Amino acid sequence: MAVQLSINYDQLVELVEQLSEEQQQALIAQLLADKASQRSLTTAEKIKMLDSAKIHHPVNKSPSIHRSDWYDDDGR
Repeated sequence: MAVQLSINYDQLVELVEQLSEEQQQALIAQLLADKASQRSLTTAEKIKMLDSAKIHHPVNKSPSIHRSDWYDDDGR
């Protein structure tokens, strides 16, 4: 059973801002997916959907160019 609450836009924005970054991205993806099922997405909406799926973590160091560092072997 769903509860129907009347929440104005400003209250909704405050609630969404309390979510973690991951939860906000999941919410954006869910909203865009719901819209996509109702109609075709615009190019801007498709880009937002792709951006919401990205992981926003910096790379700590440059990857090694040596195969043995990646696979723990000598390449044979």
